[in-house]
Amino acid sequence: MGPHVVVVLNYHGHDDTLRCVASLVDGNPEVTVLVVDNGSFDQTLEAVRQRWPKIAVSQSPDNLGFAGGMNRGIDWALGRAAATITVLNNDTVVPSGVLDSLAHTAAADVAVSPEVRYASDGQVWFGGGVVDPETGLARHLSEREIARRFPSDGVRSVETLAGCCVTASAAVWRHVGGFDERYFLIFEDADWSMRARARGVDLFVDAGVQIEHAVSASFSGHRALLGLYYYARNGLLFGGRWRRHTGGGDALMAARFLRRHVLPEVTGAWRRGDRRGALDRQAVLTLAVADHATGRYGRAPAWLERQAARRTRASMRR
Repeated sequence: MGPHVVVVLNYHGHDDTLRCVASLVDGNPEVTVLVVDNGSFDQTLEAVRQRWPKIAVSQSPDNLGFAGGMNRGIDWALGRAAATITVLNNDTVVPSGVLDSLAHTAAADVAVSPEVRYASDGQVWFGGGVVDPETGLARHLSEREIARRFPSDGVRSVETLAGCCVTASAAVWRHVGGFDERYFLIFEDADWSMRARARGVDLFVDAGVQIEHAVSASFSGHRALLGLYYYARNGLLFGGRWRRHTGGGDALMAARFLRRHVLPEVTGAWRRGDRRGALDRQAVLTLAVADHATGRYGRAPAWLERQAARRTRASMRR
């Protein structure tokens, strides 16, 4: 039996990553931990080596996004005859025994996530996912929906998992493949879930085991423009790719997705009197739709990243 490899992806998350790794080393010593730095070069790997010399690390020369960074780790694990692989957000804390329980469930060649709760208040962040057949939006179930659909706290059969923590056997990872790097980040986990189900892999959330998630503010402030770009472009890609499985029509589903879930970002800014913000969001949305239409995926344009970074620095100086 090969090892259970847990892939932790770091991107400018030094403190979160060390806290996550500590929870794995202290509470789940049966796993092999790999920390992948996604091109941030923020001294996290050096700190990991110093504190835990036996933990494996991997340095990516560039930011490959969640999809590419995790794929690097998955390939590393498969190349070392792992029996089970878990992909794990670096801003999580994993209590003792959780990963052993997930590996036990995954041994049946299914994919499983724990119930994920906010570290701040203990509320449910993820307890199961669904895809809206009208808009093609992959989303988390609310706590009320969870209570209505799943009256007990046992193992739940779900439509989609959250990439925050997914455990599956090496055989399942080989069968389904890694994350689609066109997404870069956002919706890549939902896409993986749909591919898994299309290949006959059942998806479960084990509510009997829980982890804490800090839910990083990657797209707060002016960086929300980047989040809007990925959300709009990747949401269109996801909905278009899986429309046959959700029963929607391509053009109608895309229009509903944009109208219900993206355009309110623009109209809300106008209503608040934020003319600059509204124009920025409108331009980013136009770019996202155009890039989807022309098949330009992967990392956001460099100029958009620079603009978001510049606006963030300017706001911090005020």
